[in-house]
Amino acid sequence: MSGFSMRLERDEDRARFTRLYRQTQQRLHRLAARLLGPGPRAEDAVHDTFIKFIQNYEELRARSDGQLERWLTAVVKNTALDTLRREGRETELETQVWEPAVPPDLGEFESLVTLIRSMPEEYRRVLELKFLAEWSLADIAGELGLTEGAVKSRVFRGRKLLIDALRREGYLDGRSCV
Repeated sequence: MSGFSMRLERDEDRARFTRLYRQTQQRLHRLAARLLGPGPRAEDAVHDTFIKFIQNYEELRARSDGQLERWLTAVVKNTALDTLRREGRETELETQVWEPAVPPDLGEFESLVTLIRSMPEEYRRVLELKFLAEWSLADIAGELGLTEGAVKSRVFRGRKLLIDALRREGYLDGRSCV
């Protein structure tokens, strides 16, 4: 850890890095290990994530600790997925289904908002910003500490989950509205 932080020039930056490292390292390792299996590949993904953090620190400095933690989480996940791709193995699109609870007396807009808010977190925030707040992909990426490609992927997957839920709830008759 000290080798990482020594690359930062200011004492307060090194202290912040050390604090973030201690707060996130185990969680990032668990995420990488879930994707890659325990062992050196997961450790490498976490190591590479912190290297990327140091390399991009000047651009990231103004972000809150919470935003930086989300950025680190996104980077370790993407790094692990890149490792799988390099090895020729792709993870399948999630076929996850969630059962939203939408009261029948809500209007269409309120029903859509309720459905989106009941979605898995990784899709919910992206869809709220994209479809409710009408943010650009670049703005969403900047806010959430993701790449534009990751945002596009989450919009695509989240939109599919939302369309499936709308069909199950009877709001769609085989056509797409989102």
